[in-house]
Amino acid sequence: MRGPLLSGPLGSQPALEALLRWSFGSPNPPPGAGAPLAAAPAPIVVLGPAWLGSAVARGGRALLLVESEVRPQAVRALRRARKESQPLDVALAAAELPFRRGSLSALVVENVAGLAAAEAERWIAALAPLLRPGGRLIAADATSSDAAAARVAGAFLAAALLDIVQEWPREGAVLTVGVAPSASVTAARFDTPV
Repeated sequence: MRGPLLSGPLGSQPALEALLRWSFGSPNPPPGAGAPLAAAPAPIVVLGPAWLGSAVARGGRALLLVESEVRPQAVRALRRARKESQPLDVALAAAELPFRRGSLSALVVENVAGLAAAEAERWIAALAPLLRPGGRLIAADATSSDAAAARVAGAFLAAALLDIVQEWPREGAVLTVGVAPSASVTAARFDTPV
């Protein structure tokens, strides 16, 4: 299993295997990983390129959210997934994601390290409340920069995510994983009623 040729280190087999382990949980997670995710009827939501959604669907149910300009690639990925009996769904996304607070068990995003620190913090802060308590936010980044990885971890910390772990499954690819806190902590951090 690997991503397309141009996906680089992030599409490598070690990186994608690590992504699936973090996305769907593992009976033997690495130290600091927290408890494995319970088998949930809800799909893993992927905000990223079509190949990343397809890769996540190899491990279980995935919902790929794409912008309208990448719809053709997403439709091709959906057809391939159906042909290979992979549980991938695709939906067009707008600026506001169509999920209620506390509803997602896991969310995979790509290229947080490519954002400026303030923009990354705003984006992660907008995504974190969508996670249910104990849900995972996974950022998949193609970078070799320790400073960029630290910015991503800082954005996770600013969003009150817990048990933050970074895994470098291969040179040039880093996964940052954070666990959503209790509903009361999320409400206190994001000033919303419980």
